[in-house]
Amino acid sequence: MTALSDHARAELDELVASLDLFADDDVAYLAELWEKEDGDARRSAWAKAKPFIEKAGLTRDLDRVRNSVSSWMQANASDFQGIEGLLGGAGGPAGVRRAAAPAFIDAAAAILAGDALDPVEQRVLAGPWRTLTEEESQS
Repeated sequence: MTALSDHARAELDELVASLDLFADDDVAYLAELWEKEDGDARRSAWAKAKPFIEKAGLTRDLDRVRNSVSSWMQANASDFQGIEGLLGGAGGPAGVRRAAAPAFIDAAAAILAGDALDPVEQRVLAGPWRTLTEEESQS
């Protein structure tokens, strides 16, 4: 069982906290960045990250992020503004959040797997989120 480093714990906490901080446009951009990543490379990185996370006893941390993302994805009253919101169903903020959700889970896996992943695997999993957060901190 591996304890999560303070740096990794802080990064994971930042990831979860960021869910409610990003504007819909940022979330849409994150989904777009995630979509551009190579799906095969992502699956390969996950194949390496998942057993490491399990062996290190960090599955609970990954589940915590999954649960946070799952709650965040749900539509809430403020998503349905006016008739467009009611008719939009799949679109709107909740749809954008659903599209971006995998990017947050991938980033969490990259943080938890840490050095078990090579730099390319780290980038394919955490790249979209890190790109967004770096651009946010510069604006």
